[in-house]
Amino acid sequence: MLLLEFKSFLLEGLLNTLLLSSVMIAGGTLFAVIFAAGLSAKSAWVRRPVYCLVECLRDIPLMVTVLMVYFVLPHAGLSLNPFWSSAVSVSVWGGANGAHIIRAGLLSVPLGQREAALSSGLLGWKGLLLVILPQAMPIILPPYVSLVTSLTQASSLGAVLGVNELLRSAQILIEQTTIARGGSPAYLVYGSILVVYFALCWTISALGTKLERHFAKPYLRSNDKAQQSASKPPVLQSTMT
Repeated sequence: MLLLEFKSFLLEGLLNTLLLSSVMIAGGTLFAVIFAAGLSAKSAWVRRPVYCLVECLRDIPLMVTVLMVYFVLPHAGLSLNPFWSSAVSVSVWGGANGAHIIRAGLLSVPLGQREAALSSGLLGWKGLLLVILPQAMPIILPPYVSLVTSLTQASSLGAVLGVNELLRSAQILIEQTTIARGGSPAYLVYGSILVVYFALCWTISALGTKLERHFAKPYLRSNDKAQQSASKPPVLQSTMT
């Protein structure tokens, strides 16, 4: 079978895809936190430029961003190889989209919770990490997991720049096999690549679902208690006349 014959070559592409996806996810999360902090800044001199940058990154097609980073940055004195050009461009795009997700989740926490954190002496990052963020995670996680799967799929754009990831390995295998043996195995190879990407994204979604359940436990318990108290019949008190 063709796939087993070139399994080492395809496995190398898969490992590069996993590495590139991991870098994009980590970089996208880092940029998302930075952009979200900028969007939440009190100073308009900080908030407005960050907002304009985020909206530009969201509105420009991702392919254009990838090509601009690879071909334009060298003219500014910053030359990146295909791997890091793909990683940086997709990470910045992911950060711009993730910033609004994080900001919306943080704003969903009632103001009283922030005041309670301040009154308990949890100032700055302590209050954010211990009080605000755990309550915002049920709002943040569902769309952010979807963004992570998009970043994983976007790793295939590295093939445009020549990164030897899974899609690029498949293209090389199809070209060489067609020239050497005749007949194109595109259906078999691309179909197998589709299954691999589906498995990766399905795994990410499954892990995200577990995280959602973990952060939703306190709310489920409170709802159960409220339902139990509501289901109890009222106690009738008789009065003696």
